[in-house]
Amino acid sequence: MPSDEEVTTRAGSVRVMTGFTDQEFQALLPPFEHAFVAYLRDRTVDGHPRASRRDRTDDHGPLPTMADKRLFMLTDFKQHPIPGVQGQLFGMSPSHANHWIHLRHAVLNQALAPQEWLPPRTADDVAAMFATARAADVPIPLVGMMVPSAQSTAQPIQRHNRTPPAARSKATRSTTSS
Repeated sequence: MPSDEEVTTRAGSVRVMTGFTDQEFQALLPPFEHAFVAYLRDRTVDGHPRASRRDRTDDHGPLPTMADKRLFMLTDFKQHPIPGVQGQLFGMSPSHANHWIHLRHAVLNQALAPQEWLPPRTADDVAAMFATARAADVPIPLVGMMVPSAQSTAQPIQRHNRTPPAARSKATRSTTSS
């Protein structure tokens, strides 16, 4: 099971597992911790509204530190393995890993938004990003966006609408009826 300490000491491991540089990875810990604590103040790890108890930290679980939780979520964000693989990697059951994976979306959005590290979601956001990059004279990042397009001009695929021959039915008399 990789721990945050183990991954950060190996050169290049942070970049391979999370896609972040070492400096970005370390800079993300305070906003991540703030977003994680804020989320669990109102909700459980399963995503249900918190009724009465406050969240307690589990120092003996598979993700004992906040840095380990950050590593788990960023690894899932970059690699996107199935819960069984993510669970095996971090020493937990697939169902337990699935709970943490669903928690990832809400927490990372809250943590990455103040850093302006979220990808653009609309065409206006992409245009603003390009304008900022041009004004700062920095290379424009490659962006892939799926947008609805006009009706396709490709020729439709011809389908053969032949009906298969019907099965022959023999008229056999039932032995049970008289």
